[in-house]
Amino acid sequence: MSSSSYQELERDLAHLKAAISLLEQTRAYFSVRSPVTDPAYWKARLRTALGSAECDEAIAQQIERLLGRLTSLQAVADSNRESGRKVQTHAAGRHA
Repeated sequence: MSSSSYQELERDLAHLKAAISLLEQTRAYFSVRSPVTDPAYWKARLRTALGSAECDEAIAQQIERLLGRLTSLQAVADSNRESGRKVQTHAAGRHA
């Protein structure tokens, strides 16, 4: 493993952490769904980093924690979408 490759992985991980933090802070403000607002996109990026040759145990642990944060974020988003569907369905039933 070259030190420059390891440093690239560290920079990529720092970017991923920042992006996930921003997503957690601003999720409620995204009205348009896009790949970068979807936790699955970031999970795929993290899994790619996890599978890289440069990934050591310390970085793997950080990635696992980030994956957990994304799983929590996805659960909240799914719950909010489900609640929204129930409200829409209920409202539609009243107008029928």
